[in-house]
Amino acid sequence: MQVVVVGGGVGGLGAALAFARQGHAVTVVEQDEWPAIDDPEAAFAAERRGAPQVHQTHGFLARIAVVLRDRFPDVLDALRVAGCTTMPVTVNLGEPRPGDDDLRVLIVRRTTFEWILRRAVLAEPGIEVRTGARVLGVRTRDAAPPVVDGVQLDDGSVIDADLVVAATGRRGDIPGWLAPSGVEIAEIVHESGLMYLSRWYRLPDGAGLTLDPKLGGDLGFVKYLGVPGDAGTLSVTLAIRRDDSKLRAALLDSDRFDDACRALPGPDQFFTHDLQPIGGVRPMGGLLNRLRRFVDADGTPNVLGFHAVGDAHTCTNPLYGRGCSLALVQAVLLADAVAAHPGDLAAITSTYESACAREVEPWFHVSVQMDRLGADPAGLVPVAGSTSERTASPAADIGALFVAAATDPIIGRAMARFWNLLATPAELMADAELLGRIAEVMANPDAYPLPPREGPTRAELLARLGAAASDLMETA
Repeated sequence: MQVVVVGGGVGGLGAALAFARQGHAVTVVEQDEWPAIDDPEAAFAAERRGAPQVHQTHGFLARIAVVLRDRFPDVLDALRVAGCTTMPVTVNLGEPRPGDDDLRVLIVRRTTFEWILRRAVLAEPGIEVRTGARVLGVRTRDAAPPVVDGVQLDDGSVIDADLVVAATGRRGDIPGWLAPSGVEIAEIVHESGLMYLSRWYRLPDGAGLTLDPKLGGDLGFVKYLGVPGDAGTLSVTLAIRRDDSKLRAALLDSDRFDDACRALPGPDQFFTHDLQPIGGVRPMGGLLNRLRRFVDADGTPNVLGFHAVGDAHTCTNPLYGRGCSLALVQAVLLADAVAAHPGDLAAITSTYESACAREVEPWFHVSVQMDRLGADPAGLVPVAGSTSERTASPAADIGALFVAAATDPIIGRAMARFWNLLATPAELMADAELLGRIAEVMANPDAYPLPPREGPTRAELLARLGAAASDLMETA
């Protein structure tokens, strides 16, 4: 088949590799130019106008490491050569168990990850890359349902295709491309109510970094996460409500951002080193959960020859770090659907969308639920003045399980598989051993008391940052 992939991010590059290695001819169309890059630092310094989020903190969960190991081992090897490492998430869970090899997260920057994927694509026979080209829409032929057979570029040219893969990210106007052909794409959208701010740093030469397991937390008014990267780098992200203008204004200042990090248990450990900032504070808004379906309620395709991967298909709140992993999962699911049904466009669509409903859509629903428990303005919040934390919010009802998961070999591994996209909630609930252990914990929840919340209140943090700002002005 002649496959056109629109978008050169993780999902698009992964799809291009998967299809090319099955013998298909692939054309990648990317609106940004790809400058010549020789190392990870040059990759980080390069700006991508079409994807500014590449410089934000990204999670590379165990699921993406498993996909690379099983499908693209050469890419995983190249990442290691470039300085990427893996970190096990079972260190406090007792003796090793079968499946522990899967529970290793990747420690790498998004820019390094994409650079390695890009090199693999450029070196792969059967892939043509067209950069600096923008797709305005798709060409369809009249059929029921319509069949997409090409993409129209901004220079007026058309690239013929047997299959078009949209990997255009969360901003791609997929419904707008298909609407002229009478195709309506069903969307479910839930706003997260959050924005976040990230800053990158480099450790001084020779400085080791011994990490405490608690790199993040949630103080209600701010969620935070510290993440190590490749080549001695690390980042800290602070997520706040998008309507908290006072805190946002304070944290956009680089010095006050750093001072806030020193006040938060977890990121504060980074600042015991003489960190070297890499750029300023990078804000990002528009954090949403969105699910698109390309079949009707009966599972019948509403368009053929057209598919979406990554955020163009299913977008989850980036705070949870699932985006890159799910994008690569969808890339191989789509390639597998084509391999299973060569030339049968309807069967390809049905197979792929069914696989997404099974392996990707659950994480959309999980993200929506997590937002409602903490960030969504329309969601559930603790009851002010409540004397019982267990009845103050639905999230507290399972607090004992989270406490147990820190050391319990059964619950801990189940939680690790859940957070790393290796087991859906339905799959966990089918595990008899896990259910038995959960019952034991819930029968005696007082044996697993919730730890006291550590860290400043919003008022205390704002007061600290105000004082820090005054100190800076006096010094200047």
